[in-house]
Amino acid sequence: MSKTEDALAETESLPLVQTPSEWLQETNPPFTWLWEDKSSEQPEWRPFRRCDQKRLEAAEFLKNTEFVHVEGGRWKVNLKERLLVDSYGSDPPLKRCAVRRARWFLRPNTVSFVPYDEQVDHSIEQTYQEIIAPTGSAPVEGAEILKKVPLESGRTVALKMKYKSSKWRVSAEERATSGTSWVAYAQAALERVFQLQRGFGEVQIQAGEAEEEILGNDIGQVIILVHGIGEKMWSEEGCGLAFSSGIFRQLVHAKQLKSAGYEKRTDGSWVYPGEGTPSLKKDEVLEASWWETIHTDEMDARLQRISLPTMKQVRQIANFTVVDGIYYMHPKHQEKILEAVCKAVENAFQRFLEHHPSYQGPVVLAGHSLGGAILFHLLRSGTPKLSFTPLALFTMGSPTGLFVHTSDDVPSSSFALPGNTRFFNIFHPMDPVAYRMEPLIEGDLEKLDAEKIPVEGLWGGMKVHHQFERMYKGVYNWTKGEEKKQDELRKLCESIALNGGDRIDWALQEDMTPWQVAGVAGELMQALPSHSCYMKSEDVAAFVQSKTTLLAVAKAANSIASSST
Repeated sequence: MSKTEDALAETESLPLVQTPSEWLQETNPPFTWLWEDKSSEQPEWRPFRRCDQKRLEAAEFLKNTEFVHVEGGRWKVNLKERLLVDSYGSDPPLKRCAVRRARWFLRPNTVSFVPYDEQVDHSIEQTYQEIIAPTGSAPVEGAEILKKVPLESGRTVALKMKYKSSKWRVSAEERATSGTSWVAYAQAALERVFQLQRGFGEVQIQAGEAEEEILGNDIGQVIILVHGIGEKMWSEEGCGLAFSSGIFRQLVHAKQLKSAGYEKRTDGSWVYPGEGTPSLKKDEVLEASWWETIHTDEMDARLQRISLPTMKQVRQIANFTVVDGIYYMHPKHQEKILEAVCKAVENAFQRFLEHHPSYQGPVVLAGHSLGGAILFHLLRSGTPKLSFTPLALFTMGSPTGLFVHTSDDVPSSSFALPGNTRFFNIFHPMDPVAYRMEPLIEGDLEKLDAEKIPVEGLWGGMKVHHQFERMYKGVYNWTKGEEKKQDELRKLCESIALNGGDRIDWALQEDMTPWQVAGVAGELMQALPSHSCYMKSEDVAAFVQSKTTLLAVAKAANSIASSST
């Protein structure tokens, strides 16, 4: 057994579940590793994944001064400097964050944990051990032992043990240091008093953690996500590309495990019912962000100066969403945006290759909204150029068809993207920004419905009302003699080279809601949720994962066949 395995075995004995019911602990809680998230105005300390707690503790046990890879390999921790560094995956990269290994926590409220500096943590723990040490004499009711730990901030941690009702009870709090004068004493009395907690408690399994632990670090394919309009606003609200890509990654990994035969338990863990376990490679999801190209301080300030002061919230949404599309339609800005998207995609892939230098697998591009239209334009024009040829391009809720239409440069049925990159156009039927592509290339295909994306986990992959709709159309076509026309349209669709004969337009199956019969108001109620659903959709993630896997297998088979002839 290696030193690392020995250390991991050592930390296995450290309980990760620790729910203290009293301040006086009979056993020592484990240290908990946390990182300082500064993505919002109010920084928060967040625990690392439960599996990463063990990795970090094992490395600390070995006095490892090198980086420890965490978060599925996308981040790494410099143990010596106690810093979290972004390896790849995020765009823009996560700023360097402080890391702490703590046992004592300040509780400013019921949900926040603020770990003390490690030296202070050690001092508090030493004082705690001193205060609970046996005194050698029988205690009397009301007896107290008080010890204090001064802090550099001028405040003090006070540890008090009091004998009450035949029990010693320990409390810990941080308060202002009392002065000698009555003014200083009164000021200290008015300062807030915070309770302390010894031991973080149970570190919950985080979203996506269980899936990545099973899949491991070998990469099967890389999916690069590109955002659409309004990313500046969405990212500031905490629901931008970084948030969406995390959900999309988790859903892709869940699809991988399901396809391999794994079953998910109610507690979120996965089990393989057969003998042994299949060998799998993880599909990695990266981010490519371009919004800073057009939302410079100068441009935003000028836009603010010309915006009317009324309806501020509505105008802010327009300034950070609609304006993005207007910028792209201007030739001067369009060139800059194309270059920015190309650079963002390239940088994301190159950062990935720095940590996976032997990777030679497929790369898939997926763009939401305007991002999809930009990617299509980028691949079609070939200027600027990427250093790789994508296996496939997925556009999600994208106006690609609209931009091709307005440019009056409609491709012929024989057109294919350079390198035969496959193209899938995904949309929600109620998305006001999305447009079809097949009828643009062949006008008669307006009469052929877009193909339905299967519903993940539903037998047959069809929702009930869509099953009835399909049955009704089948009966209608049979009674009206339309079957032959529909077959001809399908053959016409197969003749389009853009997706190698496969369908280009794919529609999500919408739910039956009362808003569908509520006129204009009902349509408006569905517009925004429909346009923002894609990266959070289990069906979309499963569709992208399964389609790209099939394409990669077919490409590998063709390569083997070509080399053998």
